[in-house]
Amino acid sequence: MAEIETALRDFVSVAFRKQTYMNILYLLFTFPLGTAYFVFLVSGLSLGFSLMTIWVGIPILILIFLAWWEIASFERQLAIWLLGVYIPPMSLKPVNEKSILGRALYRVKSPVTWKALLFLLVKFPLGIFSLVVMAFLVSLTLGMLINPILYLVGESFASSLQEAILVSISGIFVGLASMHVLNLLAHISGSFAKRMLSGYEKQADVSLVEEMNS
Repeated sequence: MAEIETALRDFVSVAFRKQTYMNILYLLFTFPLGTAYFVFLVSGLSLGFSLMTIWVGIPILILIFLAWWEIASFERQLAIWLLGVYIPPMSLKPVNEKSILGRALYRVKSPVTWKALLFLLVKFPLGIFSLVVMAFLVSLTLGMLINPILYLVGESFASSLQEAILVSISGIFVGLASMHVLNLLAHISGSFAKRMLSGYEKQADVSLVEEMNS
């Protein structure tokens, strides 16, 4: 009986956790940011490679390389802020090169650069998936909650007002279950970000704590 009460408490408490709404906010950002990254990277890389023959493409590609590193750094920080996941720095080695070309060559040779590129490109379909899931869950929950109103205006599938009220009450549980689903989706997104946006080098936990507090 105690286990059932604990499970029920955990099921209901999801609506009162700050992290739940932080996760939902992160998922809401996924689609617009993923779309912007995809358009920028695909168009920039296509332009750069198409102009390689007249050498104009080289500086364009260098700028794109530098840009996606900075974008990936922003995404790493966004995941830390909103999802609260542990993501070590993308690079723990100091970059002594001050020139744009030197920094570009350093980052081109880093495996994290290419993992970050893959992450930014994959974020677009992930954003579409997140948007579809959220839209479905929100519309389903709202449709069930306002079912008595729909019944009164003749738009409900319920055969009686009592049935419409039962559907509305069920909508509360569907809404809570939807929050758990979104938390799971955010957890998967956080794990993916951690795998793709962190360096290979080992780091003490205190380094991340200092960065998050700075």
